[in-house]
Amino acid sequence: MMRSIYTIILLVIVFNVFQSVSAKELQRLFTTAQERAVLNANREEPPPPPRLPTTDSATPSSVAPRPKPPRYITFNGFIKRSQGQTTLWINDSQDLFRQGFSVELDKITEKTVPILLSNKRRIDLKPGQSVNTLNGTIKENWE
Repeated sequence: MMRSIYTIILLVIVFNVFQSVSAKELQRLFTTAQERAVLNANREEPPPPPRLPTTDSATPSSVAPRPKPPRYITFNGFIKRSQGQTTLWINDSQDLFRQGFSVELDKITEKTVPILLSNKRRIDLKPGQSVNTLNGTIKENWE
């Protein structure tokens, strides 16, 4: 009986020592109201535009060719909030600035999203549609 009491006391001491050591390594779990306001402000900012390569001279030989868009662009869907920014999924990603195409955010409607290809061609896609950028054909993905 006495031995079990000593064992329990020893376990409690060891547990408290390990708990205090691991608690020091943990960071704070919750944010303050000020930190939350900063995080919300950063989240609501639009993403920065893609960086274009800069050249020292504007001669035709130094201008980089336009990047080609991917063969297929699929508009997976979107969430349009009454307050805040709209979230889009294109080619299973939320990245709106891609090599060879971009999304015209200011021209989004309730039914379509305008895609602007690098060759300045504009294509309107509905959720669930894919476009073949080589020939411009649009296909429903759930057919």
